[in-house]
Amino acid sequence: PNPPRLGTIAEVDLGMAPPVMKSFKEFLLSLDDAVDETEAVKRYNDYKLDFRRQQLQEFFLAHKDEEWFRSKYHPDEAGKRQQEAQAALRNRLGVFLYLWEHGWFDNLLLDIDRAPQIIKTLDAAVIKMEGGTEHDLRILEQEEEEERTDKAEGPKKEEPRPPEPGAGKGPAERPDGDDGAKAEGAEPGAEPAAGAGPEEEGPDKGPKAEEGDKEGGAKNPVGVCGVLGWGPDPKKKPQKTLKKIPKTPQKNPKKASKTPPKLQKPQKTPKLPKLQLCKRYPGFMRVALSEPQPERRFFRRGWVTFDRSVNIKEICWSLQNIRLRECELSPGVNRDLTRRVRNVSGLTQHRPIVRHDIKLAARLVQALDARARLWSPPGTVSPNVPNLCPQAQNPVLRHITDYLIEEVSAEEEELLGQGQGQGQGQGQGQGQGGASGEDTARETNPAEVTVERDEKLLKVLDRLLLYLRIVHSVDYYNTSEYPNEDEMPNRCGIIHVRGPLPPNRVSHGEVSEWQRGFEARLAPLLAGPGSVPEEEAQRLGRKDPEQELEKFVSANTQELGKDKWLCPLSGKKFKGPEFVRKHIFNKHGDKMAAVRKEVLFFNNFLMDPKRPALPEGGKGPGPNAGLSPGGLPYPPQSPQGLMPYGTPRPPMLGYG
Repeated sequence: PNPPRLGTIAEVDLGMAPPVMKSFKEFLLSLDDAVDETEAVKRYNDYKLDFRRQQLQEFFLAHKDEEWFRSKYHPDEAGKRQQEAQAALRNRLGVFLYLWEHGWFDNLLLDIDRAPQIIKTLDAAVIKMEGGTEHDLRILEQEEEEERTDKAEGPKKEEPRPPEPGAGKGPAERPDGDDGAKAEGAEPGAEPAAGAGPEEEGPDKGPKAEEGDKEGGAKNPVGVCGVLGWGPDPKKKPQKTLKKIPKTPQKNPKKASKTPPKLQKPQKTPKLPKLQLCKRYPGFMRVALSEPQPERRFFRRGWVTFDRSVNIKEICWSLQNIRLRECELSPGVNRDLTRRVRNVSGLTQHRPIVRHDIKLAARLVQALDARARLWSPPGTVSPNVPNLCPQAQNPVLRHITDYLIEEVSAEEEELLGQGQGQGQGQGQGQGQGGASGEDTARETNPAEVTVERDEKLLKVLDRLLLYLRIVHSVDYYNTSEYPNEDEMPNRCGIIHVRGPLPPNRVSHGEVSEWQRGFEARLAPLLAGPGSVPEEEAQRLGRKDPEQELEKFVSANTQELGKDKWLCPLSGKKFKGPEFVRKHIFNKHGDKMAAVRKEVLFFNNFLMDPKRPALPEGGKGPGPNAGLSPGGLPYPPQSPQGLMPYGTPRPPMLGYG
């Protein structure tokens, strides 16, 4: 075997174990016995800081050329990404305002018993996001009428329907040939699988796919899901044949929205050229990629979305028979969402909780709007923008303070309290009056209360929650944000709403506990991503642009001899270092600008409190990390990171 290939497999497929920070006990063993405890602690803190600083620098150098890393931190590419996100956000805002103006929210309450109406509203939002017109929205009315008709006719007509998917499945798969294994021949692009390998797998895959269709699965598969893997050393990595994963049957091709991939990919692919093969198929719409997972060697899961009019299973079958260099592709059909509307506790209908939720939701709307500069003029980048965006600009927040202040009967309670005291002070003759006063006090503030529903407050709250869900992709009751939802197959796919009223009375303690817990879960969304404190950034090695420029000039000013200095950038010689410096500033401005961008690039990475990093603890990724079931190039073995001397290497494939 070729040693470089073996080394590549150990690094790429198993992952090299990251450096491990020494424990204090281990660090003490390396110190001299004369070092006292205080000095040892100080040196250990310095060691930890140097270790973290070195890890950050090495991580940056290892990943700075990768597409996902540059799109997140490079000043040029990250700026383009922010502009695209801003445009998508303003499009969502326009959709929300359109639906609001046309009365879609007038009679809508986010209760679980209103699930069909909620789904209809979310579907209308998706249609408008995709550029649909008023005519397209009528489809929702037609579907609703069809459902009413089906319910009125009863379940009898639904009995002969199950065989239809099986009957319609044959014609849907016929255009590419007699069997699905030949579908690869119809696709002219992307390195079709050559040789007997894929052809031999074809007969086995065909029956399996049919068995899966007969077994049944999700009623509405949403699209193709595949797994793509790119190794860190693509030049030395052997080719891998695509492996098949079971597909979900497509019972209704017309409703099979198409999402594909699970495109798992450990990166080094600028511009993602492998995804070009998906664009060759008709109906291609968009691609979504998840964040890299450091603990799984920076694999990424991806979803490729196709139009619902195409036969997604034919596309999936064709992708399975394509061989790509440096990657592993395992496409499959993605299922539709099982429950789009999900409920939380019915305690959220209680009036004090609703009022508390209005306050929190209004704060969250204001924070997200300011963070995205949504109500400021396009192109405004001033750091003081949040102060320039009064909440009155957002129509959802207008007059919101009218519902934040609760009306109380303070005067009445005070009078009742005085009456109770007078009754108790007049002796036994007034005992009956005192008892009635106590009963009145218990009624005003009982230990347990019935859940009280206020429709007016609920309508105000739901307007805020719909704004958060449609515009900012925030599911309030789930206290979660759905990132990159515009690129995902299902926009506005899931929403959490209030559940049914609890049958029992609730105590004040339960209400207070719910409010405290919910506010704690919502705190990360209110706080935002934030940034690393300035002092910590300096300790971790934040770079100064001017200092880095001086280092660049010094590194490119070489002394050849007496009164002889060389600029290696151009090869020109000068009589003194000041002339070289002047030459670099005048003639190599592009390289100076590149140095400034590199400094900003690193600082952007450093200032991100959620920056990716190798997992701590000394355990490298396991042998199955990042690989799909059945996708291992060899049988599962014990974890192998840095293997000791004499340990046998895993068996290789592709050398037969």
